Amino acid sequence: MKDEASIYDLRCETVVRFQDPFDFIYLYLPHSTLSGVAAELDAARVQFDVATGTSIRDPIVTHLSKCLLPALERPNEANELFVGYVAMALNTHFLRKYTSILPPDRLRRSGLTAWQLRIAKDMIRANLDGEVSLARIAHECGQSAAHFARAFKVSTGTPPHRWLMDQRIEESKSLLIGSSLSLSDVAIRCGFSDQSHFTRAFSARMGTTPGRWRLARGG
Repeated sequence: MKDEASIYDLRCETVVRFQDPFDFIYLYLPHSTLSGVAAELDAARVQFDVATGTSIRDPIVTHLSKCLLPALERPNEANELFVGYVAMALNTHFLRKYTSILPPDRLRRSGLTAWQLRIAKDMIRANLDGEVSLARIAHECGQSAAHFARAFKVSTGTPPHRWLMDQRIEESKSLLIGSSLSLSDVAIRCGFSDQSHFTRAFSARMGTTPGRWRLARGG
């Protein structure tokens, strides 16, 4: 079945037989990680409410898995902030949907304080390559990764990895019109893996390539 998710508890003996070819993504969520995220969400002991081998349609797991496809196809373009955020989202969704955990209205929904938001933004801007973990930024803000990810989105309207991409694009625009750097140099300065990565991201956001955008502004 298309977009089907199957859940297996690897503490039990598991045998899976494939009779026909198909594409799938294997996601491993360690019990220790799930318990850690649950603790960060102020939940009590986690009780799993799904039988091993259960197959269901889960659009959220499907969406988050598809978000990882570009990182799997072009691992040099993936960054720690993005992968960490998606992993956090997967773990949190699993806890909410398939375990006994605090109801959604018990989870914190407030944003970051002014000083926390300033620290978070400064750390992201200082690491445009994205190689700063969600956990590290959260620690500097005095929060758990789970609470920080949610609070950052409440405060900015966008998750950390998307805010990072916004900063990359804005910095690249400044360099395109304010310097004579080549497109490849601009790409590296702004945290992209190479010029091709830069061109795809810039075009998706601005509707035109970096070169054409620069020429249109007399660069």
